[in-house]
Amino acid sequence: MNVPALLAVIAAVVIIIRIITFRRRGRRYRPGIAVVAWLLVAINTWLAVRILFTGHLDAWWIALLLAVIAASLLRAGGNLAHLLRPPWRY
Repeated sequence: MNVPALLAVIAAVVIIIRIITFRRRGRRYRPGIAVVAWLLVAINTWLAVRILFTGHLDAWWIALLLAVIAASLLRAGGNLAHLLRPPWRY
């Protein structure tokens, strides 16, 4: 397993754990954001398992994209709605 593949697996696991452990704490429930979060967890799970079984990554930019999403999600506290909010609403 090469470095980009390892980085992609670690970033995918961070994304999965952070989304699963997110607590709303009084924030409103948004069904659309819940579907996006579910899809993000499903895609990252599939990607991590695929990389672990094959041992390689098809493109280096996937690792970079996953690392950026993981860092943004950690910065937002796991709030996916905060990441998907339009820039003029800040």
